[in-house]
Amino acid sequence: MSYLKETKFLLLVFLAACFPKEEAVEPIPRVNQSVEVDAGEFKNDVVFYSLDEQKIVAKSSPMAWDFYIDEDVIRLNYLRSMRVAEFNDDWYKLEDTAGLDFRYLTFDMYDGLTQWQLKENQIYVVDYGMDNDYKPMGLMSVRFERVAEGIHIWYNAIGSDYEVYEIVTEPSFYYNLREKATLDLPTEDEYDVAFGKYTDLVTFGDVTQEYLIYGALQGRSLVYREVAPFDSVLNENFDVIRLSSAKNVIGWDWKAFNLDKNAYEITENYTYLISSNAGFKYKLRFVSFYNRKGVSGHPTFEWKLL
Repeated sequence: MSYLKETKFLLLVFLAACFPKEEAVEPIPRVNQSVEVDAGEFKNDVVFYSLDEQKIVAKSSPMAWDFYIDEDVIRLNYLRSMRVAEFNDDWYKLEDTAGLDFRYLTFDMYDGLTQWQLKENQIYVVDYGMDNDYKPMGLMSVRFERVAEGIHIWYNAIGSDYEVYEIVTEPSFYYNLREKATLDLPTEDEYDVAFGKYTDLVTFGDVTQEYLIYGALQGRSLVYREVAPFDSVLNENFDVIRLSSAKNVIGWDWKAFNLDKNAYEITENYTYLISSNAGFKYKLRFVSFYNRKGVSGHPTFEWKLL
């Protein structure tokens, strides 16, 4: 058997009814900020950051949820290196994992789906991956169906003839199938960058393979990378045509391990141009991968409003 704000908004002043209709004052974020990310004692925590709110909006263990669901997408929890395999037969015929093609959905976009996105009404066998002690968390089969009252989440244990389902009526939520529970974490519209460990396609020398790394992934913000000094990138350099909705544009290669120094170094002149969820334009760079105690896996980045 195979296993697998503080955003600084200007106060909206509502004038008396006898005055003409007023125009709302547009929110103006602060100009810049430097941010240290604490990934936790074992460097496993996921940190969600909003440029528009100028703060970390949430922090969570990646083990807390299995799927992210909103009005547009159903996604695997890619910040835990979970894998899935499609199963295209009746539930009762799913007896083991033999012959199934498990994928992380890290880099391949297929059938019009985006990264880590799952099809609706498709049976998937889910490999929950490893826990923090690197022990397998097991397997489950699942199918998602959108209905008038919300989301039906069908599931069954492999080898079982019977599927059951839960109904979730919330429009956007994180879901823990193991505990049949939703979590209140930022939706993809409520953060710009999430920091954590995930599996990506990595090339070292002549070898390309999927590898567990620490990096930064976008919510629904749009990003492109400019190889230029941070201070030289100005508002007039912002090129909307180059903006990408891919979630791993920032990714992980803003740092590299120096074998001679036995330490990580920040890749020189990697500047990221970001159109945030609120439509503001920012530039961002990393300045360190170490916390104040000299422990790696805790990046510091700085950003500036253009």
